[in-house]
Amino acid sequence: MNQWPFDMWLKTAVRGFGLSPAEFWQMSVRDWLVLISGTGKPGIAHDKFDDLMNTYPDEVKDE
Repeated sequence: MNQWPFDMWLKTAVRGFGLSPAEFWQMSVRDWLVLISGTGKPGIAHDKFDDLMNTYPDEVKDE
């Protein structure tokens, strides 16, 4: 009988992604499979993100 590897997925969620167990259990299986599939585009590099944050800071200036 095939079983879903929930124990392994929970360890990956907590140790690898920094999710709490509650956050993992609130996810749908579909969302989890998308998260671990790794088929999406790579995210922005940290230095490029820093450049964006310096160019477009998240602060509101008083007028």
